[in-house]
Amino acid sequence: MRGAFVVAATLGAVVAAQQTVQVGPSGSFTFSPNTLTAQPGETIMFNLVDPIHTVTQAAGIDSACVQSGFSSNLGDSSFQITVNDTKPIYIFCGPHCTFGMVMIINPANSGDVAAFGQVATGGPPPATSGGASSPAAGASTTDTNAPAPSSTDSTSPSATGSTNAPGGAASSNVPSFFGALVGLALAAFF
Repeated sequence: MRGAFVVAATLGAVVAAQQTVQVGPSGSFTFSPNTLTAQPGETIMFNLVDPIHTVTQAAGIDSACVQSGFSSNLGDSSFQITVNDTKPIYIFCGPHCTFGMVMIINPANSGDVAAFGQVATGGPPPATSGGASSPAAGASTTDTNAPAPSSTDSTSPSATGSTNAPGGAASSNVPSFFGALVGLALAAFF
């Protein structure tokens, strides 16, 4: 009985929340929602409705449309990141950034996504922005369309705290989850 309680308590801690963002819904050049709040450990699943979009990280509001961290591949149908902290994560669509196709996870201020969109479309940066996170800080990624099970992203050497782990979401997350669960169950019985 005690073992079942330990497994149940640990299972609740292992399963993290997931939020979903639609990328380009109904033929639009938008992220829906274009802002969200996420806690460390939460995963954000991006459903790329049309393969002409990307999910690409920028360093901050003032550097809209300049990649500084993770990026999905053109043609991907989904892309997943895991939030590492509560710092803002600035995201844009590579091909459509100049159309204002941007979003922010954990924006510092309520008007930051509008300011980010303004800079993306060629407008001036705001007098005071919500700041910039360091390149690739705040999230790690999983490319849910790539064939390899896992690797470290070597395309961004200064990308501290960000890894690109290609492979299906189920194939990259499920084995570790079940491995932990089996290990806990065995520990409870022995």
